Amino acid sequence: MRIGLFIPTWRRDYDRVQSAIWIRALQMIEPLRALGHDVSVNNPLRRYDVAIYHRGMLRKSVHVVRALRHIATRVYWDTCVDYFQRHEAAGDDHVESSRAIAGIVDGICVPTEGIAESARRYNDNVFVMPDPVDLQHFSAVKSAINWDEPVFGWSGVAVKAPPLDAYAMLLDGRALVIAEKPPALSFRFDFERWTHVGFPDALRRCDIAFLPRTLESTYTINNSSFKALVFAVLGIPIVANRLPSYEMMAAHYDGIAFLEDFGGDANAALQALRRRSVDPTRVRAAYDRFGWAEKLTDWCRG
Repeated sequence: MRIGLFIPTWRRDYDRVQSAIWIRALQMIEPLRALGHDVSVNNPLRRYDVAIYHRGMLRKSVHVVRALRHIATRVYWDTCVDYFQRHEAAGDDHVESSRAIAGIVDGICVPTEGIAESARRYNDNVFVMPDPVDLQHFSAVKSAINWDEPVFGWSGVAVKAPPLDAYAMLLDGRALVIAEKPPALSFRFDFERWTHVGFPDALRRCDIAFLPRTLESTYTINNSSFKALVFAVLGIPIVANRLPSYEMMAAHYDGIAFLEDFGGDANAALQALRRRSVDPTRVRAAYDRFGWAEKLTDWCRG
């Protein structure tokens, strides 16, 4: 099958593209080719059996998707945010363009069931593909957890770090933050600048992933599991809030404790985690990019 991936950048460096682009597009090239597919990126001068447009949700994206209909038998859209309804991250242009794209494409691929629910209002063919993980990159599982004096780890975009402040007494002087820049927080923490190549080693320097989120908006509630998943596949226990995508991941990984189950008491969550398995075998199999490449192409064939 000839597959064209179309992304809103000419860059291929994982450190210089949006995370959704390397997670849902660029890192999928290898497993798609391993299945025997002919895969191109941003090449409009070919004919395709399938074209997949990634991420864009503005008026110019509508024009791109319409153009893809002239070079591909089937056109799909992969979108990682619910831009089908208005919220703090979605303005009128996002919403109108997203609904227009949904009416043009043959199907929509999304990372969470929450986004799928919104997408189905505008297109009947919606496929849920959780953010897949590259097990070759995240290969070495953490060998031992220091439960008595743990290093608490958090990774993400710096602007999303403020929920950590609610746990400042627990985290002060005991946290490693992995981000593109140091966030403004009220407690002392170690900082490591995020790079794709250094990400697995940075994660393994953590003993407990500490991932509080505020679940007050459509945007946050529908986030993918990837922030927690990268810790899980390395066998690192996780304390987090109960995002739906995290709950789905918990079906494959016992080493996650939800703060809501302990009245927000992080120490109680930690004590519960100590009695659980953090074997990542099942979660690694469930989120392997090679397995999801096969499911994705089965869906694309119709």
